[in-house]
Amino acid sequence: MRSIGCYAAILKLNNKLGGSSRPSGRWTMNHDQHHPVMFFNRLIRKPLSSFTIALAGIMIAVPLYQRSLGNIYLEQLNWVDGTTIVMVGILLLRGVVSRQLDTDLQAVSIALIGALSFVFTYEVIYKLSFFTFPWRMPAVELREFVIQVGISLTALVGFAFGKLSVSKPSRVFAGLFIIGWIVWLLLGFPQLENGRNFYPAILNISYTWEIIYMLIRATKIALCLAYFFFYQLS
Repeated sequence: MRSIGCYAAILKLNNKLGGSSRPSGRWTMNHDQHHPVMFFNRLIRKPLSSFTIALAGIMIAVPLYQRSLGNIYLEQLNWVDGTTIVMVGILLLRGVVSRQLDTDLQAVSIALIGALSFVFTYEVIYKLSFFTFPWRMPAVELREFVIQVGISLTALVGFAFGKLSVSKPSRVFAGLFIIGWIVWLLLGFPQLENGRNFYPAILNISYTWEIIYMLIRATKIALCLAYFFFYQLS
């Protein structure tokens, strides 16, 4: 009891002398580690991370500029939708920034794993939506499917080593992705290339090409945000 009383007296005296009751040590260290100045100082010593951030900036800026000119698809990249490139750039940026306390190679590797897994997870689900089962795919499609599944599953490395984790926001956006995809299927799985349904529509709703485009983009954005929130700040 005497020791507790002494500790209380010392604490009271410390407060009177202008001492701070704010935690020190580890709290201060973790707080300082995420300070912008500290972050940029670390980037100077990490060339791979710096290059990846610059590349991500280009991947975000160029498609947005092309979009401002009215170009939805990028001819130089085999007519890929520019928003997909923007999403990949955002995930690369998120991956490097969130793992700033890791080594240079670790941060860039995890960023690449997340971005590539996002792209090919979407492709895997898209292809399965046509064939339902892998054994119904033609040989060429099956070969591509196996490669896509392999790249998609690389995200498991991030989860295994604690670099990625499932969070509440990631669950929310994964759920929105599933809901959007189900709606797409119920509409008959219409394709942007020809505007035709792949399946008979269950939901008899009239829609335009623009609505289908927004629905498809919404599903991809939702999956991108699910991956975005897989990254936890180190």
